[in-house]
Amino acid sequence: SLLRLTNDYYDDKDPIFSSIGDQIIFCSDRTSGVYEKKYNLFTLDLKSYQIKYLSYLNADFHSPIISPDEKSLYFISDYEGVRNIYSLELQKNKIPDRIRKVSNFLTGIFNARFYDDSTLIFSGFEKFSFNLYKYDLNAVEDSSIEMTVKFPDKESQWTSGKIISEIERKKYNYDREYTLDYAQSQVSTDPIFGTRGGAVLSLSDLLGDDNYFFLIYNTANVQSDFLKSFNVALQRINLSDRSNYGYGVFHFSGRRYDIRDTDEFFFERSFGGFFLLNFPISRFQRFETSVSLVNSDKEVISGVIERKALLLSNTLSWVMDNSLWGPSGPLDGIRARLLLGYTGDIKFSNVNYFTLIADYRQYFRLSFRSALAFRSALFYNEGKEARRYFMGGSWDLRGWPRWSIRGEKLWLSSLELRFPLIDEIKIRFPFVGLGFFGIRGALFADAGGAWDTEYRSTLGSVGGGIRFNLFGAIVLRYDIGKKIENNFSDFQNGLFYQFFFGWDF
Repeated sequence: SLLRLTNDYYDDKDPIFSSIGDQIIFCSDRTSGVYEKKYNLFTLDLKSYQIKYLSYLNADFHSPIISPDEKSLYFISDYEGVRNIYSLELQKNKIPDRIRKVSNFLTGIFNARFYDDSTLIFSGFEKFSFNLYKYDLNAVEDSSIEMTVKFPDKESQWTSGKIISEIERKKYNYDREYTLDYAQSQVSTDPIFGTRGGAVLSLSDLLGDDNYFFLIYNTANVQSDFLKSFNVALQRINLSDRSNYGYGVFHFSGRRYDIRDTDEFFFERSFGGFFLLNFPISRFQRFETSVSLVNSDKEVISGVIERKALLLSNTLSWVMDNSLWGPSGPLDGIRARLLLGYTGDIKFSNVNYFTLIADYRQYFRLSFRSALAFRSALFYNEGKEARRYFMGGSWDLRGWPRWSIRGEKLWLSSLELRFPLIDEIKIRFPFVGLGFFGIRGALFADAGGAWDTEYRSTLGSVGGGIRFNLFGAIVLRYDIGKKIENNFSDFQNGLFYQFFFGWDF
């Protein structure tokens, strides 16, 4: 058990048990009177908790120790300006009135301890260095200096001055001042808006409770489409309460690639607003829900609107994430998402489909810096004019051309061994040095497939690669391997080489 013996604002240090009765001897700056705030010796009775002076001099005392015969108390003091060893006799029911100087070191003594019954060991400063010394107490001359201690008439303690003022309570309104947090590029895919990307700006207040996100990009391929192909989104997220909420507006316009039977682009303009709510279940789990209202005009032939829709979308997600990350991605824990959604055209009934997304990732740590990562995911849209998902590239089914595999339904499974490859590479030039740190290696095996109504084929890839974290902001990836083709029956001729960026899944 732990018992607090003193409870005040004085500085108490170096406590030891006394050899006389149930007492503790310690040094403290509670000295009052003419020697106020000097570190003198005090005793504390463990029965009554009464504190009494053991010394009262114009000096600071340190490191008290009891002699092996338990008759004397030795300590260090700067009574004459230099830290030396002093002693006093301990007698029951009698306060010592004389203190004897034991050593006469010129440059100071620190941390004295008994070596045997008559020898002290201490550290001292001499010849510009600290050294250990042995001191024979039997060699102390009888002419050693003694000081008479006169204790104050009243054993008081100094008290701190008080600030006296009137109590006044005021409520201050928090003024939000926003600053730019970051600016970056981003690529994302979801069941409502498909695949999109661009520049993202983030603003937040001082406490980080109120956040604004701006997204802007352009999808024009020719100069004439530049003005009508601007995509803009503004989103606000509030994190001040347990449940976080957000809302925003957007305008997306430009050529889309969501083909059916032929490789054709179409032009789509959509604008609207959305609301989202996140409720945390625990530190690592939460529910997410969102509602959006979108006006969508789609044209395959230029100038002819072939499909108009007013889309109302609702989604509900359960999310878990307790992962621990390394330089290029997670190394331990679980990341998972289960999403259910429905999108319907509430005005023309041209679009109606439901959405299921199940994404589970687990990381089995093999050592401090290596892990076996597993991912299994299913993306499923079913209904009238359901959005397509895309796969292929360094982020999912490696080796295949980026976003070349597409369908309303898609599954993906990955297994990856992550390990340290090169800890440090340094190149020293005559005028400057260049260093690269934390280069990681990976061996992987991927499998997946995508389809609309009939399942077509299973594709895959195996290989290895390296990941390099550049300035803690972006991970560069280079993979080499073989694709598994023809419904998972043949390996490709030769090898694929793929360079991209992004964190490990």
